[in-house]
Amino acid sequence: MAVNSHNNTDTRNHEIGAPAQAPHVVPVTVNVTDDFPGGVAGFFARWQSLLTGLGITGRKALGPATTLRYPHEKVALSPRWRGALRLRGILGLDDIPIIEDTPPEYNALIDGLYRADRLPPCVGNCPANVDARGQGYYLGEGKPAEAYELVRDRNILPGVLGRICHHPCETACRRNYYDEPIAIRPLHRHAYEEYVKVASERLEPLERTRNRRIAIIGSGPSGLAAAYDLMKLGYSVSVYEKEKKPGGALYSGVPSYRLPREVLHDEIDNLVTLGMEFKLGVEVGKDVPIDYLLGEYDAVLIAVGLQESRIIPVPGHTAEGVTGALPFLRDANWKGDPGVQGKRVLVIGGGNVAVDVARCALRTGATEVRLACLEGEEEMPCHPWEIEEALDEGVIAMCSLGPEEVLVDDEGKVRGMRMRECISVFDASGRFAPQFGDEYTEVAVDMVVFSVGQGPVLADVVAGSDLTLTERGLLPVDGTLFTTAQEGVFASGEVVTGPGSAIASIATGHEAATSIHRYLEGLDLAEGRVARPVPVYDKYQVAHIDGVEANRRRVTMPMAKPEERATDFRHIELGITHLEALNEAMRCLRCQSEVCVGCTFCARTCPDYAIEVERVDDPGERRVTHYELDLSKCCFCGLCAPQCPTNALTHTGQYELSFFHRDLTIFDRHEMLRDGAGTRATGRDGVHEAVREVPR
Repeated sequence: MAVNSHNNTDTRNHEIGAPAQAPHVVPVTVNVTDDFPGGVAGFFARWQSLLTGLGITGRKALGPATTLRYPHEKVALSPRWRGALRLRGILGLDDIPIIEDTPPEYNALIDGLYRADRLPPCVGNCPANVDARGQGYYLGEGKPAEAYELVRDRNILPGVLGRICHHPCETACRRNYYDEPIAIRPLHRHAYEEYVKVASERLEPLERTRNRRIAIIGSGPSGLAAAYDLMKLGYSVSVYEKEKKPGGALYSGVPSYRLPREVLHDEIDNLVTLGMEFKLGVEVGKDVPIDYLLGEYDAVLIAVGLQESRIIPVPGHTAEGVTGALPFLRDANWKGDPGVQGKRVLVIGGGNVAVDVARCALRTGATEVRLACLEGEEEMPCHPWEIEEALDEGVIAMCSLGPEEVLVDDEGKVRGMRMRECISVFDASGRFAPQFGDEYTEVAVDMVVFSVGQGPVLADVVAGSDLTLTERGLLPVDGTLFTTAQEGVFASGEVVTGPGSAIASIATGHEAATSIHRYLEGLDLAEGRVARPVPVYDKYQVAHIDGVEANRRRVTMPMAKPEERATDFRHIELGITHLEALNEAMRCLRCQSEVCVGCTFCARTCPDYAIEVERVDDPGERRVTHYELDLSKCCFCGLCAPQCPTNALTHTGQYELSFFHRDLTIFDRHEMLRDGAGTRATGRDGVHEAVREVPR
């Protein structure tokens, strides 16, 4: 080989201009050639080159072999590795899993689903873990009776809670992220209204398989839930209620414009048909001592709720015309006349009970109703829709004001209320510590109703037993096991937790029933017992729905006109139609079911339009009819799978794409349901085993 070099003297400076400085590197032209000298010298040069190459080859051949060694085991790919997609299940072939189990094992089921990321947010955010997803599935399949019975297992009164529940399930609904949450509470009501038509055919007494008897004091939601659980386990249960009709606070405290009494009594009558025994008009502690129950029954549950309203002892609080919220609501609900005809009424408090009082006062003839609370407009503890409805009906809200003095006339009657400005309600640590300013406001009123808290009345109930009360009249209870200081006596509901929601009271009833069952079976109340998990879910901002199609919107509950509904106690929610309920049930995304429901969110997310989805929504025949993934378009960005609300769409890690022709890059429903193992995605030509038949 010869290497020649020379300097390039053709500078072309006259065309491009001279450089600012001399270059540091001078270009060199290198020519490589395999020419050899001629003659004898060239002959020997050629042979020398050949022998040199053979020598190199020989040395390499005689040396040790160089081998590239691979690991013995393949590296496991992450489940989120963005290979070719697959579906775990598909609607029309795979059923949506129903969440149901015996009461003592239900917590373990919920906990296991939550740990496996299989628990729907609506179920996890409900204190009683009602299977709202299963309800939507049954309703969409045209099975309202099955939906009602599924809900009743955890929410003892679906028709009642379908009207009054504060629906924390809807708050966690994943559909909030896309448009609007599922109307789960109205669907409870619809399931009940459909169940009424076939109730006589489906109600049969539960079999009593255990020779043990339990007495439950109180027929509110907590006591009824515990009684039903124990009945399903085969026990004989008797419920003692001091009033002439059952229902507890649902009967005495919830106004009938929210809860028609015929609905409450009908659902309780169904429980009687199932075998629940009620002893009405019997007050434990007066008519029957609790010691008698301890002698006659194997266990006793105290679920009497809160029966006394608290009144702030400001000057003048004993004047004629001052009362508490609970006696006011009893008079309004039972007599229809709490004594406000033609009067100006001031309600002190900002909770849901206070709003109920204010709205009842309007309906029973008050000329003006004001509601005053310490909290600001955005801090009121009542539900936003409750105060909104009250304002529509004519209630006047006075926020950031606290009661200072009840103004009394010469006859000892209320003539007004002096209010003081409230600057803040809670301190830096979140504790209730109101701070007041220097400004005062006087309001002319004829009646003041305090709705600032409630307490239990237990002195008579525990009289004669080993049970003792605290200085505040509270019953010491283990908040986890719901046991009391006396063996065989348990407690649940608001007498344990304080004021709260009906569904939260129901949740404590389930836990108390499990404790009673373990006690009667001779088991340790805590050992091996799974506590109900408290899941934490993402919170979503309100979605912008201006461009959302009408069929994706939430059903709207029709309401009576404010000017009409404020004059009587007729139910203010008019109900949804059967077709609206079906459409709403179809909107349910069946979250965490691992079954594709054809929601199309994956297709909507795909930037390359590689996914096509179609489904049929006919009641009882809802199925995915078309699912195609075109891998020739897919860029493997991975944006689609996280959007899948059911976790049915997953990445496989199958990066080796081997196809005989282009058509096989389009994966249909059969290929989408393939096994996700291995690293190759071969299309239909690679399927050798029988595939599941998907209905067309």
